Amino acid sequence: MNNSSIAHKPEEPEVFQKRRGELTQIVEAINGVEASAEWQKLKNLVLDGVVANLERLLVNESSRKEICPPEIYRLQGQLVWARRYADLRKLSETFRLQLEKIKNQINEKNPRDGAL
Repeated sequence: MNNSSIAHKPEEPEVFQKRRGELTQIVEAINGVEASAEWQKLKNLVLDGVVANLERLLVNESSRKEICPPEIYRLQGQLVWARRYADLRKLSETFRLQLEKIKNQINEKNPRDGAL
């Protein structure tokens, strides 16, 4: 039985290349949005206090006599979301790290020096 076709997937580099292109576009778009005056205005008016407010609510909820786990989990989820998406620099860096991983995977699959 020949298993060589199972071990080798020729479409993997294409998938990595496609994902690399998507991540590059995402990072460029985030950087463009972050540089805009409209984003700065929105950030100042809406998002600057969100993380601090959620942290305060989480502390208040966890200090009650009767703790409500679903509410704690809901606030924790919102806090994770707010920390990730309220700061576009952090979000851009997250996608940049994913892009670097994809580049490394592409280089591992297709070494330029011909070594396997």
